[in-house]
This record gives sequence, C-alpha cells and structure tokens, in this order.
Amino acid sequence: MTLQDVAVVGAGLAGLVCARRLQQAGYTVTLLEKSRGLGGRVATRRIVGMPLDHGARYVQPQGELLQALTQHWLDEQLLTPWQPHTYRLDRTGQLQPDRLASPCYVAPEGMSALGKALATGLTVHRQQRVTAIAFESDKTWTITTTRTDDGTALTHSAKTLILALPAPQIADLLAPLQEIEEIEEIAEMKRAIAAVTYAPCLTVMAQYTSASQSPAPLPCPPTEPWMVEGHAETPFFWVGLDSSKRQVEGLNIVLHSSDRFAKSWLDEPNLQPAGEMLLTQAGKLIAPWLAQPTRWQIHRWRYARVTTPCRDLILTSSTPAPLVAGGDWGGDLQLDSALESGWAAAATIHAHFSDDTLSNFPKGLF
Repeated sequence: MTLQDVAVVGAGLAGLVCARRLQQAGYTVTLLEKSRGLGGRVATRRIVGMPLDHGARYVQPQGELLQALTQHWLDEQLLTPWQPHTYRLDRTGQLQPDRLASPCYVAPEGMSALGKALATGLTVHRQQRVTAIAFESDKTWTITTTRTDDGTALTHSAKTLILALPAPQIADLLAPLQEIEEIEEIAEMKRAIAAVTYAPCLTVMAQYTSASQSPAPLPCPPTEPWMVEGHAETPFFWVGLDSSKRQVEGLNIVLHSSDRFAKSWLDEPNLQPAGEMLLTQAGKLIAPWLAQPTRWQIHRWRYARVTTPCRDLILTSSTPAPLVAGGDWGGDLQLDSALESGWAAAATIHAHFSDDTLSNFPKGLF
C-alpha cells in the first residue's frame, strides 16, 4: 500500500476534474470508483451495441469554466451542437411548442466519452466501493474498499482525502468518525451535507425499428431531432430522440421520469411495471409508437437532481488531516456545479501543500 498525496473518492465530473488538475500539478493521485464506468451521471449505456445517454442529456454550459471546457471538447470533436425540435408538456399533458434557452451540445460517441477523456492518464481503481475511512495517528487517511465483482477487501492510504460523491453517501462515510466528532469543521460538514436533498428519477432506454408520424401529438417528423420537457404533474421530466445525437440504425428514445413518479417506485425491487407505465404514457402523450419498443431497459437514479443544494461549493476540514467534500450538490447548475466544485477542491488541497497557485484552464487540465 503506497502512500499517495491525494485520494479522490468518486469518478464523476467533480472527482475527475479534481484528480486531473492535481495530477497535472505534480501530485500523486489515486481515484476510487465503485462502478465500471466513469463520469457518474454523465453516463451512457450500450444496448445491442448502440449507445444511449441515460444520465446527462447534453451539455448546456452557463458558467465560464464549463463554457471553456465545452469549447475544448468541441475542438477535440468529443462534442457537437444539437438543435432539436423542442416541446413541453403542460400540467394537463398537452404538448406545447417550446425553445431552448441556450445552445446545447451532445457527444456522438456517448456522454460517457467525456468521463473517459478526463480520466486519461489517471490512476483509477474501478469497481471499488469505499466502505470506510479512518484517520491514522501519522496524520494520514486510510480508505477501505470492497471490490464489487468479487468482494475482496482492499485499503488505500493518502495524505489528503477528497469525497466527490452524492451528499448522502458522504454522510454515511462521515458518520462513524466518532473519534473526531468534536472537531467543529467536521461537525459543520456533517450538518451542511445532511441538509442537501435530491430528486430521484427512473430512466427508460427504448429502441425502435421504425416510427409513424400520425396520428400523434408530436408535430415534427419522428426521425428528426426532438425533445420534450416534462411537467411535475405528468410522469415525465424529459423525453428525447437520443439516436438523433449520432449516426445509428433505428430509433433510440430516452425517457426520464418525474421525481413524483420515481418516488412511488424508488424502492421497488422490480421496475419493469414502472417502465411499462412510462412507455404507455409516452404513447398517449407524445406518439403512439413510443408504447411499443423493440427492446428496452430501465435504470434507477436515486440521486438524479439536486433540489436543495449546499450554500458552499465545497466543504473542507484541515484537521485532523485535509478533507474536502464536493460534488454537483455545491450548487444548482448540475454539470456547471460539479465542474466548479472539483476545480475548487483541487485548489484547496494544493493550498495545503504549497503557497503557489494552480494553473488556470486549460493548462490546469490538459
């Protein structure tokens, strides 16, 4: 077990950006991720070889940092503009024309390509679920993990620790740290994280061999790019023609449920009936052919969207050893918040070791 300068738990956008920025600055960094994939909710699943973005739908930058990163990804041809016909469901379920508030960009290879690009050159330990963290007498952190494929227990050691996870998962890791409970920074971190709330989502990924335009509420040709913003009073948060983001055969649709619909099914072991209900409702409200896919899968997102963010971009404790918590819950701008949180976490760790400032974008990442 080699002592690292930094251990980052969570390979979502915040964790990847933080790890990459610190490694670019010369630190030894180890990144721990419970899943096989990288990017967290910037996720893509392949069904019979075809990619479907079942997490983040597109990149729609608002802050300067994500705008700069988006331009880099455009230059690298990882992203391309996407201009769908845009509609919204009103509270009665009627389809209304709408427009995009700002340009959006999609990944032809799948949104997970962004996570893979950020992870290039990093030391990433995949399929390792962190089960415990402990502060050692030599002022280092020990991180205990369990491999998700075979149950093997492993340990990692680092001088500093960054938890880039959904807030409830951070709370679970901090809860057993009774020996440092009296440290006010840790106590404040626990209180702030406990106040963060999320909306869940159920996501259906469906594939079709063909589509019929009429009769259907959907006004545009079904094979042209389109998306529908849902309404809280309907079963949907968003529905879109995912296959229009890339050149593939057939039609791929992604349906994200409303949080109210997801909450009623969230802890059910069998989500097939929920998926069937979503497909049936999509057939009624958007286009009849949506109710009859060739094949489909459903995914459960317990922490899909932050509904009550933390008032701080990151939470830090300098004692007993540097500890930083961050993620998209440090704001209400989703990808923007995750990126800015990871960027700030790296700067905080660097300040512990050095009086110098880290390089700005893009040198700080690439």
